[in-house]
Amino acid sequence: MKFNKAIIWLLVLSFLTPSILLGENNVANAAVIDSIPNTTRNIMDYDDSFLSVTGFASLGVNDRSNYIGTSYYRKVKTEREFLQAILDAKSGSVKVIEVARDINLGWAELNLSSEEAKKYNFITKYRDPMNGFTNPTLASSGVSQLSVSDVDGLTIFSKKGNTIRHVELKLQRSSNDIVIRNLNFDGMWQWDDTGKHKEVGWTFIKVNGANNVWIDHSKFSIAADGLIDTENGGSNITISWSEFGLPANENPTEDSDIYQSIQYMEEKYASNELNSDSVYYNMRNGGATKEQIMAYAAYHSKVHLTGSGDKDYVNYVSSNGTEIKDGNQRIRLTLAYNRYTNVGQRIPMIRQGSGHLYNCYIDNSSHYDVLENVSAIAEFGTDQLSRALNARNGASIAADSCVFHDINEPITGAEIQGLDTANMDEPWDKLFQSAYNNNLIVNSQITNKYGTYTGSSWDNNGENLFTKGFTWYDKSTIGNWAWSSHIVGSENMSKTNPPTDPFTFEYNYNEKLPYTYNVLPLNSVVSTLTKYAGAGKVNISPVDWLKIDYSPKEITDIIEE
Repeated sequence: MKFNKAIIWLLVLSFLTPSILLGENNVANAAVIDSIPNTTRNIMDYDDSFLSVTGFASLGVNDRSNYIGTSYYRKVKTEREFLQAILDAKSGSVKVIEVARDINLGWAELNLSSEEAKKYNFITKYRDPMNGFTNPTLASSGVSQLSVSDVDGLTIFSKKGNTIRHVELKLQRSSNDIVIRNLNFDGMWQWDDTGKHKEVGWTFIKVNGANNVWIDHSKFSIAADGLIDTENGGSNITISWSEFGLPANENPTEDSDIYQSIQYMEEKYASNELNSDSVYYNMRNGGATKEQIMAYAAYHSKVHLTGSGDKDYVNYVSSNGTEIKDGNQRIRLTLAYNRYTNVGQRIPMIRQGSGHLYNCYIDNSSHYDVLENVSAIAEFGTDQLSRALNARNGASIAADSCVFHDINEPITGAEIQGLDTANMDEPWDKLFQSAYNNNLIVNSQITNKYGTYTGSSWDNNGENLFTKGFTWYDKSTIGNWAWSSHIVGSENMSKTNPPTDPFTFEYNYNEKLPYTYNVLPLNSVVSTLTKYAGAGKVNISPVDWLKIDYSPKEITDIIEE
């Protein structure tokens, strides 16, 4: 199986054709569409212009290269220096933080004095897992949550791709124009022996209502919950040239979360402290080795939750009339040039808002090799989802020139929300039942257990490998594209007192994407992202890391739709 899959994949990478076979050797119809409606894009080979801010964040983040050599530039080498820099950023006296060494921000390892805890009150202890620690490193370090609030204009970067561990960065709604570049985020995962990933909510970055956020050239391993989530109406967010997840590896380094946690579980297993409720016990008792379970553990279930609750259908208005702009309809998210390895779902999942993906590479092949070759892991392992786009509650998500490898459901959910309400509470299951969810994949390729296909999700009347996980209602969205939608009369609705009748939606079919974007040719996506996506992949000076625009080279093709 491994050999056959490898041969197929090599052929796909080396030779792309517009009429690749669909499923059981049935030739697909010609592509209906090869670009996203109401967009302007440039098709070009990689050059330095790809370092520029792209997507929705380009509408609101600023260049800070002029702060080099000034008091607004802070170079930090210790945890307390980093905390002080964040504190000074709140007052506006720091605009740039260069992380020059690895920093560990776990609550226990910080060990703040009472005076320090009061001074740096924006960092707090994250709650412990409800079933206790299985990772000795995290049990010793603790986990923190660091709130970035009341900050207008800040770049946090590393010249060498240094690591920040054991902390969730929470970008609050009072913050604006936040840039994070060339950083590695790690140390937020442990084995969940229930297999449900609900023990704790550790996430690397949570955009909690902040606006104009650019996260670029960074690396995120695996965490207990999300990797980068967006809540409370965060808008104009771009995540670019970043690497998410880990390849399956039977021999991870001894200081890694996977090794530490699985070694802990192995000791529990060897001393007969586990029972039949334990996922680890069942895998080992069924014949899986410790090393095989380590390879299986290199999987992240949830990636980009965007819009945390159905209830956030409008902005909140307080009793004194103050409007808090936290509604999901404000969400605008771009995912560009990102590489995802062994991930389960939510790339992205969006409620009501808008998402745009281009040149993303999602590869679950090494995880599926473990599932296919170790029967005990396939039987007892719950980490088997393989999904990507999931528009909900009238959201719009479009992907352009992306590569999906061993992704069984590139689009998941349903065309109309009423067909996908199993996980929705009352009254939202009824209120959103008539919402049409807009999902579209164009000029992309997929290879999975069903076969290989290149084209659009609207091809063949919506029946192709991109829509294997999608339920159509009447296919009314094929050929029609709305970058956003609006609940009729929502201006007069209350979040705390929702109506009783289902929402009626207006879809903005004439709205144009408010930026031009660059795409790599499809056949160069995998090689280019493998080389450049992630932390420490680009060697440029501090002044260059603070720029947002880089000189372009000649554009080979321009397409306007």
